[in-house]
Amino acid sequence: MSPVYGQLTFEDILLNPSVEVAEELRLSRQAYAIYKLFFKFGRVSNTQMQEIAMQYNARIFEIREALKRERTGKTIALVHKGPAGLNYYSLVNERS
Repeated sequence: MSPVYGQLTFEDILLNPSVEVAEELRLSRQAYAIYKLFFKFGRVSNTQMQEIAMQYNARIFEIREALKRERTGKTIALVHKGPAGLNYYSLVNERS
């Protein structure tokens, strides 16, 4: 409890252990669906993301901002840029 009698602080509020880590980020429906792909496949292509959102770059930006805001130490990085436009992204640790 905080110094003021009866007033709760954030430390007093317990987190729900049944909520998955991925669900803790505040993301739009499309961004969340793309975010889950990184846990399922590891490496995700731009064509896979386009099946969910045509503007997948905006969803990647949204995920990166949420990861930064939550201080997870993770980011989405371009790991392979193909000559025909087939690019692969991955969830990686941020560089210090």
